[in-house]
This record gives sequence, C-alpha cells and structure tokens, in this order.
Amino acid sequence: EKAPPSSPRSSPWDAGGTPWTSLDSGTGQVRARPDMPALLVSSTSWSADEDFGVLLDALLLLDTSLSSSAPPACGGPRVLVAITGKGPLKQHYERRVAGLALRRIGIATLWLEPADYPVMLGCADLGVCLHGSTSGLDLPMKVLDMLGCGLPVCAVGVD
Repeated sequence: EKAPPSSPRSSPWDAGGTPWTSLDSGTGQVRARPDMPALLVSSTSWSADEDFGVLLDALLLLDTSLSSSAPPACGGPRVLVAITGKGPLKQHYERRVAGLALRRIGIATLWLEPADYPVMLGCADLGVCLHGSTSGLDLPMKVLDMLGCGLPVCAVGVD
C-alpha cells in the first residue's frame, strides 16, 4: 500500500517523479528536486584486484556523518551508490551490503548495457575507481571513461 503524498515516507515515484526530479501535475513540467541525492558510480569486475571493502568502510563513515546532521525534507537517502559490473566476488559484496545498517545511503549493484554506461556516468556526481594498476604505470580504462563523460573521479593511488 502506498503512503499518502503528505507522508514523509512517500516515494517520489508515487507522484510521477524520481529521486532527482518532480513532476508538476498541473503543467506536466519536470523539474530538478532541490533535495535530490548525490549519485556516486563505481564500475568493477568484482575481482580480487579491487577491494570494495574500502568503499563500504568509507560509506559507513559517511552515513554516520549524514545521519548525525539534520534530516533532509525528503527523508530518503542523501547519496545513492550504483556499482556496475559482473564478476566472481559480486555475491560476496552484495551480502556485505545487505548487512549494513545504512540510513542515508542507498547502494545498488547492477549491470548496464554498453550504450547505457556513458549515460549513467554523465548523470553521476562522482566516480570511484578502486582498481589497482598491476604495472603501476597505467590508468584504468574506467577512469578514462569517467573523465571522458566529465565525471570527477576518486581513485586509489598508483605506486
């Protein structure tokens, strides 16, 4: 059962909007929400060369900080994290994510078609790359993809 529109638990989807947009029912105009969450994107092959525990630990700290500040008007997450990709450790990290008690951060794992990937990057606020270079000299392609879409990137250091 859907919550009534005046309820702080109502979903932006209920009124034809999204977490980032609202729909003016009178004019049909779509507008950016003033309380929209930040979108953080990371792509991975879910392998041992990327330690997503580092990101999960950082998200726990961020969630604690966001939870101790004044709650936003929408009552929903303030940061949505989309982690794209396939690989052998995906289920391991999905189990870890399921065990987190996050209040202000939402995490989703997904697979994007090649044409959708740059669109997602273009919509994001920050890209995260946890891929370590095996040679110490190269830049991961995912970082170049992110930068090519105009997305700022936070990446692990290269020795």
